[in-house]
Amino acid sequence: MRRVPAILIVIFLACPLLFASLMAISLSTWTLDRHFSLSLLDDARLYQVPDAVSSASWSTVAIDGIGGLPWKSVGRAAAEILTPDYLKVQASRVLNQVFDSLEGRSRRFDFTVDARPVKTALRGDAGRRFARLLAEDLPLGGSIADFKVVPGRLPAARPSALSVDSAAAIIQAGLPVFVSNTPDALRLGDDPQVGMNSDSWGGRPELRVFRVFLAACIVLLVIAVGLWIAAAFIGGETRFERLQWLGWPLLAPAAGVLLMGLVILLASSLPGVQWGLGSARLEVHGFNASFVSALIDAARHVAARAGIGFLATGGIGAGLSLGLLAWSWSIPHDERKGAAT
Repeated sequence: MRRVPAILIVIFLACPLLFASLMAISLSTWTLDRHFSLSLLDDARLYQVPDAVSSASWSTVAIDGIGGLPWKSVGRAAAEILTPDYLKVQASRVLNQVFDSLEGRSRRFDFTVDARPVKTALRGDAGRRFARLLAEDLPLGGSIADFKVVPGRLPAARPSALSVDSAAAIIQAGLPVFVSNTPDALRLGDDPQVGMNSDSWGGRPELRVFRVFLAACIVLLVIAVGLWIAAAFIGGETRFERLQWLGWPLLAPAAGVLLMGLVILLASSLPGVQWGLGSARLEVHGFNASFVSALIDAARHVAARAGIGFLATGGIGAGLSLGLLAWSWSIPHDERKGAAT
């Protein structure tokens, strides 16, 4: 009868918790890795403007930071100041801010981009090219009296009586005024203190999400191992039986994690990922083949890293379980039914 509670513990507690522990360990091997996340942002194809986002669907998008102009009017001009190098630096900056917040290094969930390079570019030769391209792409309309640059807003249309050269000269001359009220750091959100500011938690230390996650993994693993060992001692009377109770219940969740790793690695092959992203039909939302290809490569890297994490964790667990079973099978037959030791 002692095996009945042991079986119940294994089926309903030990195995599920062991599986959850192995899953959490596998996820922690890459989700908490700042350098791996930053490496996903290295592909220059992700920052090609407007080539990576050029289609008719983007023609209706308004760019609030450039006076609310539609993308079709400002896209070519924006590429002069929003260079791939600048966008890559800012993407890495924001990602580092995310990790700083989750690691507890920052007291606020506050994401910003550095606008100083853009302001400097607009005052230089890039500003001249920006003004020229914008003047060429602005729709015709409005009066000459309304064609002016004010802080935070550019002309939305070019009067037909105003030549492209004259319009470009007016825009270029007004660019310092346009950026005069623009802060050096542009905040990506209206309320940077929501949820992560330590003051909003009654003065308690800032929330360290990653540390909480690691602590939860450790607690989960300790509980799972405790139940696993308890089931072995409840269900087994001899050393052979206890080793068997330790080996088989661990092999099942470990094999599940190992199989998941193999499936993910197979799915990370280029055709599989291409089919998955292709089914999303990103091209109809304004993303061209270059940008989609960059997303595919990033997805492949994530899937491969995740698959390796599951494979390694499941392999270690399966190896440990097989080792315990091999140890039990090494016990001589005449000792397997002897008194418990």
